[in-house]
Amino acid sequence: MPKPREKKDNHLLHADAVDSRGKSGVWFGEREEFKSAQAEVIDAIKEKIDWVPIENAVMAVSIDPPGIVVMAPNPSLPGIIVLADGATPENTEHLKQHYTEVVRGVVEGKEIPVQD
Repeated sequence: MPKPREKKDNHLLHADAVDSRGKSGVWFGEREEFKSAQAEVIDAIKEKIDWVPIENAVMAVSIDPPGIVVMAPNPSLPGIIVLADGATPENTEHLKQHYTEVVRGVVEGKEIPVQD
């Protein structure tokens, strides 16, 4: 049976508490006007990968290792979410690390502060 979504008053604190920072890809250090920075990063990522359109996001398609990766602006936190599925845990981890580094490289190239 579906459960109602829990109420989250402070998304950043909640992310820390449930350890979702590692799942989120790259977090921006700068929180002011982060949505415009997210849009710039996504546009630059599109130039570096094979991708298919998803509204306000990109999905990379990988042949080696096989899998897909969705990169999207986090709707409530300053950063880009990286979601990977490589069919095996090893492939998934490899894809997550590779595309997180693609995002990180774009963010750093745009001189957007990053929070580790």
